Amino acid sequence: MNMIRVAEAQNSPEINNERSLLSLEQSFDLDNNSANRLYSEHLNKYMLQLFDILGLKDMDMKGARGVEIWLNDGRTLLDFSAGLGVLGLGHNHPRIIEAERKCHERKIVDCIKVAPHKLQGALAYNLSRFLPAPLAVSFLAVSGAEANEAAMKLSERVQTPKGKKKFLCMQGAFHGKTHGALSLTTATDVQSGFLLGVPKENVIYARYGDIGSLREAISAETDGSGGNSIIAAIVETIRGTSCEIPPAGYLTEFVQHCRDNDILSIFDEVKVGMGRSGRFCAFQHEAAVPDIVTLAKTLGGGKREVAAMVTSQVLFDRAYGNKQDCNLHSSSFSGLGESCAVAIETLNILQDERLIENAERMGDYLSKGLQRLKTKHPKHVLDVRGRGMFQAIRLNFHQGLAEKLVDIDRNPLFQTYQTVLIGALVRELYDRHDILVHFQPGARDILHFMPPFVVREKQIDKLIAALDDILSRGLGDATVRFVAKNIKRVFKGIA
Repeated sequence: MNMIRVAEAQNSPEINNERSLLSLEQSFDLDNNSANRLYSEHLNKYMLQLFDILGLKDMDMKGARGVEIWLNDGRTLLDFSAGLGVLGLGHNHPRIIEAERKCHERKIVDCIKVAPHKLQGALAYNLSRFLPAPLAVSFLAVSGAEANEAAMKLSERVQTPKGKKKFLCMQGAFHGKTHGALSLTTATDVQSGFLLGVPKENVIYARYGDIGSLREAISAETDGSGGNSIIAAIVETIRGTSCEIPPAGYLTEFVQHCRDNDILSIFDEVKVGMGRSGRFCAFQHEAAVPDIVTLAKTLGGGKREVAAMVTSQVLFDRAYGNKQDCNLHSSSFSGLGESCAVAIETLNILQDERLIENAERMGDYLSKGLQRLKTKHPKHVLDVRGRGMFQAIRLNFHQGLAEKLVDIDRNPLFQTYQTVLIGALVRELYDRHDILVHFQPGARDILHFMPPFVVREKQIDKLIAALDDILSRGLGDATVRFVAKNIKRVFKGIA
């Protein structure tokens, strides 16, 4: 590949000399050092520092397909992070690329706000075919947080005329970082320093997976006449931060308790919906049907920002059921033509290629491999959790060399010593085994595996073998190498 440096680009005759703009071709061909400098100076230098700590700053990507990412240095990576759930179909699925080509060939209208767009209706119809009745009416959005905001606003429109003023969410939940969704997010300290869209006094909490705790929270808000102040209760059907599955029957009871108390139920399927759990939605492992469900990530086929809130016609009518109110909630970029086309094709791919079934089958295969690791390395692996293409292992960082590294917590770049240890594993898998995985700041002892639904057994075998190699050598071995590679930052932070 013909790489280009920023300094050379600025002197190129192809450049717009008035503003020294980079052309698209020059942007494609930036060398890695120049690209990182632009990222540091014009995006987020602190994120770049975190990528550097994990060894990922110099991941100079050439292309990708399916589960594989190809680097300019000749390495081929297996992507078990999948854009944190976005890449259900994998990178650059050929039918998604073809769907985009068809849009360009037809010169479709991408954005029209003064007339209906046929692709919006087609997408909403297709979504309804995957969901149980009465979930049939969609609001299209561009992110999971925005879909959750739409769910909150619809709930408010339905319930606030009754005098209800509060939302019930789960302790440790994550629903997004926009102001409204952030109000219901307690998984990490992401609320710190922000004014919230919903005041704290209007948010109450229950323990995840604990129906007794849900009952207590509702009871505490119930007055003498039997009424309560709760607009809606929202829950992740599989917890995104810790990869926890609630007890069997929990979601069904959750919905029933909400209905018995005139509380709307919202299931957040942003991360695990669209087939990742081995069902289109994770709640479909039970008989539960919520009032509202939110979807995103895989819906965009790995190429477009598409999300949806889906509810019943009855609730939509109660919230926005007249010509004056029908557009009270809207978004400039929701339902763009090509985005809808890609989402339509995504749903067809899931069905035609039986990828949801493959997610369940490969999930069983992955789970068995992780369970073997737990049996072989009981001192290191405490728990295997999740289902389908969203699984994780919980690691024991309170033994061996790890105990001697607790003082590293004084380094502000490492919030806790657990961050060092989980970071060491992420870097070891990348440096030595060409595998990408991730963890969440709110659960630093849990290593996540979220491969695309197209993953094959031999690719899972490579992951299991890599983890076995690392655990056989001991967590301390990987940690020593990680600290050695970041020693300058460690001493700088301590100093």
